[in-house]
Amino acid sequence: MTTLPKVTILLGPQTRLSLALNAHLRENRQFLRARGLIILPSRVASPLVRRILDKRPVDERIADFKSATEQGIAILSAINMFGPPQAGLAKGELFPDAELTLAGLDPVVGDARIVLALDELPELFLAAKSEAFEERVRNTSWEVLYELSWHDLVSELVDLLPTASFLVLTGARAGEDLQRLEAALLGEQTGKLPQPYTLLRNLISETGVAVLDRMLSRGTPDHETLADLYKSFAVKASLPEQKEKLGLDKVTSILLTQRFEEDLEQISTLPRVTVF
Repeated sequence: MTTLPKVTILLGPQTRLSLALNAHLRENRQFLRARGLIILPSRVASPLVRRILDKRPVDERIADFKSATEQGIAILSAINMFGPPQAGLAKGELFPDAELTLAGLDPVVGDARIVLALDELPELFLAAKSEAFEERVRNTSWEVLYELSWHDLVSELVDLLPTASFLVLTGARAGEDLQRLEAALLGEQTGKLPQPYTLLRNLISETGVAVLDRMLSRGTPDHETLADLYKSFAVKASLPEQKEKLGLDKVTSILLTQRFEEDLEQISTLPRVTVF
């Protein structure tokens, strides 16, 4: 049995994985609530987290947070807290001043588990589905893009939340072992969900969803089969798409992938941080 922390907060940012996790939690929330898990999807959790970051006295903010989370094990999907992705790429940062905004969480959430769903920059940029943001990326030099650092962001959050623990997820790695990911987030309830495939459906293409549906019509696929399905049909921006929408050539795309892997290696050395 997996022992879950009292409070888990999925802070985002708004990657494909964050959006998929939010949908997965939302569609299974009634089942989980009946088993003692308080599931707050983004439309509820994001406003709640904004309230506990306002200018009221700390004791009022703590009371507000406890009233929403103390009736069970709470999982909050507050995936909007870094701001919209299209607000990024200012001041040479991924999410300008996000760490300052989130600093006020510490006295309220204490030793909560903070979940961050990160991705390679091209995937992050395209997940926003914003033409204005894509244009901003096209007008940003590759040198500036290369210097954008997930490690800097996570290390600042670790410093600002000194008693919280952190679970860092990435799209590719999480998708290859969805069972373990669900167990990490939901504990013993994994495998019993009424909508067990929502997470996978939101990470694969329409063709992959059609293949999944055919599999399910014949029975319950095993975990290895689902992992292979993900590997075959995971939604990932092609090099032509990156070139057309983001202005990224093959070399720049490769460099950004390498930088992402380097960031993950550095992140894994931070205290209180687990990289899935």
